[in-house]
Amino acid sequence: MQGKGKEEKLREALRSFPTDRRGYIKVSPESYPDLTHQRAARIAWETGLRAEAVGNQGSWRFGETVVEEVPHE
Repeated sequence: MQGKGKEEKLREALRSFPTDRRGYIKVSPESYPDLTHQRAARIAWETGLRAEAVGNQGSWRFGETVVEEVPHE
C-alpha cells in the first residue's frame, strides 16, 4: 500500500484506535513507511488531533492536547 492508501490507513487508525491512560493514540511508524512524521501530523490535524513530538519511545503519539506539537506540512 503506497501514498494515499497509507494516509487513509492512518486516518482510520486515528478514528478507531483506543487511547492510552494519558489520552494518546499510539501508532507504529513502521506501519506507515511512506509517511513522514510531519505528514502524519498534518493528517492528525485534519482529524482534530495533534502529533506529540517528545517522549515517543519509537511510536507516533496523537492526542487532543500534547506537550510539544510536531509541525505539520
